[in-house]
Amino acid sequence: MSAATHAGPADRAGADSVLDAVWELVRTRGLTTGDRLPSIRELAERFAVKPSLVRDAVLKAESLGLVRVLPRAGVFLRTSGAAARAGAAAEGLVATALRPALLSDDHNVLHLLDARRLVEIELVGRAAINRRLDDLLPIRQALDAMLGCRQEGARSEYVRFDVRFHIEIARLGGNQVLLAVQRSLLELLVPYLNQLPDSKQRRGTTDSSHIAIYEALVAGDADRSRREMHAHLSLAYDSLLHDIQQPPAAGTA
Repeated sequence: MSAATHAGPADRAGADSVLDAVWELVRTRGLTTGDRLPSIRELAERFAVKPSLVRDAVLKAESLGLVRVLPRAGVFLRTSGAAARAGAAAEGLVATALRPALLSDDHNVLHLLDARRLVEIELVGRAAINRRLDDLLPIRQALDAMLGCRQEGARSEYVRFDVRFHIEIARLGGNQVLLAVQRSLLELLVPYLNQLPDSKQRRGTTDSSHIAIYEALVAGDADRSRREMHAHLSLAYDSLLHDIQQPPAAGTA
């Protein structure tokens, strides 16, 4: 998702409305954990909306950990319909309260990165303390998907799995307010992340850093998890700071 196509408030509201309609459909059909949802095309026709709007709603549900999207297989519930609706509503209330403050002005991207670093270092430490091994499955799936992205593929796809990896860790941290803050910060940062130069060296460094975070979580080592997260989030901050310090190249006539 580029800065030019980044969803605006009206788009997000539309996706939220579609998601509410999906939960109502889940309720009326009695669907529960493991059940497959109708396809995006079927849902779009049923709700008389564009497929892209349904896709946005599904991606939001996936980022909240409420559904699992399996390529060429479909979308499956990861929890009961009632629990999904309650979880989405709780997170939505917090995000709705926080988002106006975060989105009110044009933010300094370095300040956004610094705020993200403060929030996520705390959350990853809590996640390491709280985690059971089976809790790590969504994090591992996001990591595997990230590592499976081809270098020549769209960077936005890599960033999508990167964001999911961090959101799943934050969710395991167990604080819905901090999770909502983190999600809002990532929403603002995605256009910048998509525009970062993508080289083989950068991808390798980033992948190794993600793996180090995951290994620390598997070990249940909170201090190590915080150190690895700090080092990882400093990569983007230091890279952007380096770019700012470099003088622009002179134009050619």
